Amino acid sequence: MQLRMNHSSRPFLAYRALPTILALAPALACQAPGGNAEAGNTSTPPTFSAEDLRATSPAGEEVLAQLDLSTTPCEDFYQFACGGWIENTPLPDDKPRWGRGFGELSQRNNEVLRSILEADKGRAGQYYAACMDVEAINAAGTKPLEPYLAKIDTLESLDAKGQEQLFALVGELDGTIGLGAFFSFGLSLDFENPDLQITDLGQGGTGLPDRSFYLDEGKKQQILPAYQAHVGRMLAFVGYTPEQAEAAAGRIVAFETELAKLHKPPEQMRDPKAVYNRWDRKGVEERSKLPWATYFKAVGAPDVDLINVSNPEFVEGLPTLMASADLETVKDYLRFNVISSLAGSLSDEVVQTNFMFVGALTGQKQLQPRWERCVGAANGAVGDLVSEQFIEQTFAGDSKDIAIDMIQRVEAAFEAGLGELEWMDDETRGAAVGKMEKIENKIGYPEKWRTYDGLSFSGSYFADTVAARTWGNGYSLAKIGKPVDEREWSWPASIVNAGYNPLQNQMLFPAGILQPPFFNRERPAALNFGAMGMVMGHELTHGFDDSGRKFDGDGVMREWWAPAVSERFDERTQCIVDTYSAIEVQPGTNVNGELTLGENIADFGGIKESYAAYNKWLGEGEGEAPAVDGFTNQQLFFLGFAQSWCTVSSPEIDVLLATVDPHSPPKTRVNVPLAHFPGFWEAFSCGEGSAMHPPADEVCEVW
Repeated sequence: MQLRMNHSSRPFLAYRALPTILALAPALACQAPGGNAEAGNTSTPPTFSAEDLRATSPAGEEVLAQLDLSTTPCEDFYQFACGGWIENTPLPDDKPRWGRGFGELSQRNNEVLRSILEADKGRAGQYYAACMDVEAINAAGTKPLEPYLAKIDTLESLDAKGQEQLFALVGELDGTIGLGAFFSFGLSLDFENPDLQITDLGQGGTGLPDRSFYLDEGKKQQILPAYQAHVGRMLAFVGYTPEQAEAAAGRIVAFETELAKLHKPPEQMRDPKAVYNRWDRKGVEERSKLPWATYFKAVGAPDVDLINVSNPEFVEGLPTLMASADLETVKDYLRFNVISSLAGSLSDEVVQTNFMFVGALTGQKQLQPRWERCVGAANGAVGDLVSEQFIEQTFAGDSKDIAIDMIQRVEAAFEAGLGELEWMDDETRGAAVGKMEKIENKIGYPEKWRTYDGLSFSGSYFADTVAARTWGNGYSLAKIGKPVDEREWSWPASIVNAGYNPLQNQMLFPAGILQPPFFNRERPAALNFGAMGMVMGHELTHGFDDSGRKFDGDGVMREWWAPAVSERFDERTQCIVDTYSAIEVQPGTNVNGELTLGENIADFGGIKESYAAYNKWLGEGEGEAPAVDGFTNQQLFFLGFAQSWCTVSSPEIDVLLATVDPHSPPKTRVNVPLAHFPGFWEAFSCGEGSAMHPPADEVCEVW
């Protein structure tokens, strides 16, 4: 793991991911709940005991194994659904967060990829084998860095001529090793013409994942001394004496702090209107007096003209900051960036030293095993070369057809529910249906596999990593000014994730997530709809959350809602902001309701859409026998949803993610949407005033 977790705070310029999940349909009538409750009675919640419950299938046995029957569903549904799993699942030493869905499933997928890579004789197998060759990597030590460090040594000044030299070097290093110093630059789409591929120039250049770690007094006192010590330890690998390293680390942290002052907080970077500023090349060169032409040439885009600036204040403030910097600080900063960006491909000593701070920041006690890190590296570098075999082993038969049917049912539930929304007018309602009908669903795997033409490997892990990064940079920049290839996927098919891209109005569901506990062709539909159907509804609703709604069905950023409708929508979303902002993640750290708003809206709607879709599916056929005697199918639906999010985590990662992650914590993602959903209250007979059924005047609803 590398330390540099967030070089930029660019908005959703790619898929809105889960890491990782809105429905408009009204709650339908439920079957009688289990336990001692009667249908329609929301004042006497059911109780469940081991004697009442009997699995009727392997899937039912899995459901029962996760439960905590000492907790009632209306008291804390997440604990009821996941308490048994949590009690029996210690946090692995090599993970800061571990979940029954994303964690266990990712590991199973990695084991499949490992077997494929170990047998592969092509480029993917070669890259994996080079990564596993610890003896050769350790023998090389930090020698592979010497050519890059020598180029930094040649910098002589920061006058006009010196800045030209500096920006030529930064461009070269960005284009080859992915340096990420000073600012971010990469491929994007035009918000007003989303078929056009452009670039984005924005904030970046800091080693810590958010500006608040430099500027917030509490975080600064806790984190910065440890980070500064880490910087010094890394500089020791590139020739600094202890005294030199200590002094240089202080200068680097001071410089990064000045960069952080120009950053916007992540919640502000969620607003598409705020981050869309088409300056193009002329505007950048006129408003930010730096040798950009030299940089663009060196990075591999000499003729680039199509440039969005996602944080104008940052780009305009950068020249003043650069002018105030001294040469030695800049050289120190570049050396640290070089070793930090390439630490994972160097010797065990460097990797372990780099991990010392990452582990302290996240609560992770030890590194992942080498094979797991190498699988991730190979999948990230040349994932499509192993994805076809992965599909054959994990996503066979009619899995894709079943997933397509589920998505179509969730979309139909969304459309059916629009008529129930009092805050929407008919014109906006019709436009919403039109946008939904234009959504493209990418399911399982791409129809066109990436072939990585021109990319070859030498057998040296460091050299092959640089080759893969150089190829990837060139591949992306070659797209500037060209239309989007709709067949191309942003992720490998084996990844455990899902996403919605508002600029292409697409949903993406790789085969990697279409596995248990989210989905399996042989599982009861209640569990599939509860887990994967929720993910599908979540991604669909991203097209209509507080930022996604600002793009129309063609992915164009424009206002297509009536002003009064927008105002009523904002009133309802404020309820969600306030509700989540009041939730404490760890002592002294609350959920950021503004940062997580889009994901929370999507969670609220996703459960409603999927629940309506499942009930309609039941009504169309002969139904299905419950997988557990003592639970209704509706109750199993909610258990399938909750149990895909069972999670254990370190306090450190909880605090870190509360700062930078647009998703709420797993327990919150389960309990809050369900506590505000009438379908859940009815299924488990949760009376008003119970923990899972707040008073009517506190209930939030958007979609």
